[in-house]
Amino acid sequence: MAHGDPNHPKKNPHPIQRYEIIATAKAPGPWDKVKGYISYEVVNPKCTPEDKFLGVYELPTGVSLDIEMTRISEDTWGGYFYRDYLQDNDYYGLGVCNWDPGSVSAIFIVHGEEFSSGSVFDDFMRKGPQTEFFKKSEFLDSSLSGDGAWLTTPDDPEVLRKSEDFFPITVTVKEVKQ
Repeated sequence: MAHGDPNHPKKNPHPIQRYEIIATAKAPGPWDKVKGYISYEVVNPKCTPEDKFLGVYELPTGVSLDIEMTRISEDTWGGYFYRDYLQDNDYYGLGVCNWDPGSVSAIFIVHGEEFSSGSVFDDFMRKGPQTEFFKKSEFLDSSLSGDGAWLTTPDDPEVLRKSEDFFPITVTVKEVKQ
């Protein structure tokens, strides 16, 4: 028997799997705002109906939340979220759909421009901290369009050749042991 609305899942009334997001940005100046962001998705698609014509499962809409970030030091912010924030449920009578974080990001904002660094939740769990680089010139340019800053990885040839032109944002996600 099916229960609930998969596009508006219920919150878990007693979440216990607490995680911390820590973001460090070595920017060339202060930020206007810092926030975290998390998206949740169903991770076992066989609990949903299959579109036989397309050969794909009809997954429910993901759920996204902002995470409040608190300044820890001059260039580091932290916040918390619950991995089990959403209540698993059998929406279609095909078995219980399990919700889990899809992606986690830290969003640093200056003069309306977002410098967003993050990854899929599984990468944080398997690989640890994730670092991306941003151009200092974009941080300093207050005339940008607000489309989001260009980012790259530590192994980008331009970063390797002209590292002084870039600054890193490193995001760490870890379970909080109780």
